[in-house]
Amino acid sequence: MNVFKRVLFSVLSRAYKIYSTKTRNYNFRDLKLKVLPGVFHPGFFFSTKFLISHLDKYDLKNKRLLEPGAGSGMISVYSAKKGADVTASDISLSAIENIKINALLNDCSINVVYSDLFDSISKQEFDFIIINPPYFPKNPKNESEFAWFCGSEFQYFEKLFKQLKDFLYPQTTALMVLSEDCDIKKIKAIANKNKIEMKLIESKKFLREENFIYQLHLNKN
Repeated sequence: MNVFKRVLFSVLSRAYKIYSTKTRNYNFRDLKLKVLPGVFHPGFFFSTKFLISHLDKYDLKNKRLLEPGAGSGMISVYSAKKGADVTASDISLSAIENIKINALLNDCSINVVYSDLFDSISKQEFDFIIINPPYFPKNPKNESEFAWFCGSEFQYFEKLFKQLKDFLYPQTTALMVLSEDCDIKKIKAIANKNKIEMKLIESKKFLREENFIYQLHLNKN
């Protein structure tokens, strides 16, 4: 991240912290959402909307979909309304409550699980696994910071890829969104260590920031 972006991020972070102290309403397409205090707001960032735009390419009807770290549940709600059988999880109790609220607001059914990544997800086959990860290398100090920081030693990705390989079946489409502002080289190294290949399948620039969607495969070599 260059100096300009660091300064801008610092200013926006302060403003966002103030804004996110209250419950906010947010509409996207035909989705009506509430975002609780401390829960990642999908309207302020490009990653969630980018993933949803990419998911438009797939037929989700009757597909089993998992979203670990679902936050407000916007992707899960979108997927459920497209006919998917959705499981959404999060390490934040506020996010768990938020997902349930947004499922009710949009009249859809979502299996909501309190879980640190895959810890409380029973071994099963999913057709889709959708990941919008925290990627700034800093140790989270509280529940809300788990949406932003992956740990000073990238502990989030170490755990993610170690667990994810047990859920990657030949028919599984696993997608992860990242930004040019994160250490993609380091994240790829952790994936490779766990025999997972990250294949770039789409990129898009939002306000001069390049965003990428990777498909995750088991590397059997």
